[in-house]
Amino acid sequence: MFMNFWYVAELSENVQETPVHVRMLGFDFVVFRDSAGQVHCLSNLCVHRGASLAHGKVKGDNIECPYHGWQFKGEDGVCTKIPSLGPDAKVPARAKVDSYPVQEKYGLIFAFLGDLPEAERPPVMDLPEYGQDGWRVTTQVYEWTANFQRAVENTLDPAHTEFVHPSMGYGGDREDYHVPDLTLTEEDWGCGTMTTFVSPDLPNSKMKGLKGDGEMEAGAGNHGPSSAWTKLHFSPHAWAHQYGFSTPVDEKNLKRYFLQARNFRADPEMDETINERNTAVMMQDKVVIERIEPFYTPLSSTEEVLVKADTVVTRYREFIQDWESRGWRIDSAKVDELREEKAFAIPSPARRIAKGWAIEAAPTVQPKIVAKAAAE
Repeated sequence: MFMNFWYVAELSENVQETPVHVRMLGFDFVVFRDSAGQVHCLSNLCVHRGASLAHGKVKGDNIECPYHGWQFKGEDGVCTKIPSLGPDAKVPARAKVDSYPVQEKYGLIFAFLGDLPEAERPPVMDLPEYGQDGWRVTTQVYEWTANFQRAVENTLDPAHTEFVHPSMGYGGDREDYHVPDLTLTEEDWGCGTMTTFVSPDLPNSKMKGLKGDGEMEAGAGNHGPSSAWTKLHFSPHAWAHQYGFSTPVDEKNLKRYFLQARNFRADPEMDETINERNTAVMMQDKVVIERIEPFYTPLSSTEEVLVKADTVVTRYREFIQDWESRGWRIDSAKVDELREEKAFAIPSPARRIAKGWAIEAAPTVQPKIVAKAAAE
């Protein structure tokens, strides 16, 4: 799992007066709204005695620990009150928790889990259709027992559609089936491709006739390590653009926030039908991905036989290697090994400015280039 990217912490509508406990990247966080309705995301562990802040109370602009009443500001995580010291006592400088940048958009709460300064942070994946005339957006949430990389690679794979999704292919029964050569479109934080393939008409009576039997354009791409998009152009005028914001709960579980924008049959009454179809497709993928072995993507592509249809997957893996070389991959094995005797936190941007933190920053995997130099 990687720090220094934006992750969906929760649906906006689920964070109201009561603080919410969220688990992301194998760590615990508290998400809450202050007196002005502004959302904040803090490391969940109180630096006093390790209590869960998410099970405390919101007091004005602060979160109050349920154990001894220590209060931490949502804005910067600095402790402003220690009741046991009395009303005028000086609060120790080390009494602070990590506070993470937050964006609220698309009906989601995004938290930037990392220490990069604002100018260097990757952006949240763009969803340009949101709020635009002629487009209808639905939101669904799914939970998978899968590693985020396996899930993203499934989205990027154009060859699985023919065999995994009956409504999108012919089950491999067409003698002329093949994946055409793929042309990659590169972006700063990912890549993708669009291609044309033959697909049957949709079987649902409310969807029938949308595309007919014939060619349609489709494609997918990634944005960062765990977000991905899919574009389905059933006809020149009927398009569905899908955006999957996957938040790794830990290395073996993920929560996927799935937003689909459509410019056809955009009346709200069609939402249920659209969502049922999306869920059916998602479950078809889930069944396959949750049975894959090994559980994690192999460390080397030589342990698999990749072909030209895997071009986007291969490029995505190169991005993964680049982000690991920057020292952004969390050393989950070390965290788990020490979890019962030592607490860690994802480092926030404030750690680049202020010193003196009670809880250590999460260890990261040593970049391969650094490890090689050290060995030499």
